[in-house]
Amino acid sequence: MDQELAEKDPTQVLLRWSLQHGFVPLPKSSRPTRIRSNAALYDFSLTEEDMAKLDELDHGKAGALSWNPVDVD
Repeated sequence: MDQELAEKDPTQVLLRWSLQHGFVPLPKSSRPTRIRSNAALYDFSLTEEDMAKLDELDHGKAGALSWNPVDVD
């Protein structure tokens, strides 16, 4: 991991991961410091290696914490 990425908090990394996948994340906060942090996503990007490592964390339905409305049987 490069120094620039090490300075980002986990929320910023996951929001950036979402953006690079083409998702539209909708972070919510009422704290001004968190709102600024959530918006500071465009001064860095994740490498293909970083993206692959984060993608590997997905366990699909087996890793779900609750019901997902898009999982219709």
